Amino acid sequence: MWPKKEHTDFEKCLENFQKLPFGCRFPGYFTIEKTWLHDRKCHNHSISTGYVGFTVGGRDAKRWEFPHVALLGYGDDVDSAQWLCGGSVISERFILTAAHCSSTRLLGDIRYAALGLLRRTDPKENWKIYEIKRIINHPEYRPPSKYHDIALLETVNEIAFGQDLLPACLHTGTTQIRFADASGWGRLGHRQALADTLQVVNLEEFDKEECSKIYRPHRHLANGYDDSKQMCFGSRYEVIDTCEGDSGGPLQYGSEKCFHTIMGVTSFGKDCGILGSAGMYTRVSYYVPWIEGIVWPEAVEKRRQKENKWVQWN
Repeated sequence: MWPKKEHTDFEKCLENFQKLPFGCRFPGYFTIEKTWLHDRKCHNHSISTGYVGFTVGGRDAKRWEFPHVALLGYGDDVDSAQWLCGGSVISERFILTAAHCSSTRLLGDIRYAALGLLRRTDPKENWKIYEIKRIINHPEYRPPSKYHDIALLETVNEIAFGQDLLPACLHTGTTQIRFADASGWGRLGHRQALADTLQVVNLEEFDKEECSKIYRPHRHLANGYDDSKQMCFGSRYEVIDTCEGDSGGPLQYGSEKCFHTIMGVTSFGKDCGILGSAGMYTRVSYYVPWIEGIVWPEAVEKRRQKENKWVQWN
């Protein structure tokens, strides 16, 4: 009998939280309020049950509700940078995003990541800005194709975790999640302005047959929807969706242990907010081995040696 296989990303995720000088637990994650208790070095969480007004596709996030979400910047310097795509912090050195976000025709490559942020209009001195050292697109990504739309960003300096900046875990596909939150600072609707405050929208998974009908084969999706590597989430009854500018951001769900788990990376869609339609997300679980090999190579090798010894002994 084979030993139970643990994923390196989950082990590292737990390690990150064990290192923190405070603990956290949440009763919920859709409409939570967090307050920092200095004397106890932890977050206090309470659920808001009042009405939450929706813009096109979502609601304003609460401060610290999604402490892993990154806003990515393009340009020669921080002051003039254009902040466009999103991403997710997954370790002290790496941010997960979409490969099509890694470079733009006019602005060039991603240069910066703003972390621990809620609003674009927050004072710049409060932004935690990290310079990007290396961009690693998935080796099978071939633009303008929409397949394998996933990338890793390595920061120059180690990311300092704190009450407003925490890493997320990666979904390994072992559990089925029907509803998930997408978040980002994208447009509030088709041809509308970019959101100032981080937006959150709760979406439902569409099955393989539905996704295949929505995303039929075309020049950027030669074989149509690929269920093993992609997933689509949306709403059958409300006009809610991710939109332009949300690309690279996370599709995630929360847990009782305070961290979020990333199951999808926002990839592309049709015009924002079409009733009964769904956006396309890169399925993270398929790419976990690739991610682990780059982000935690030593831990992966150690695990491999341990498994080889187990095989030899048995």
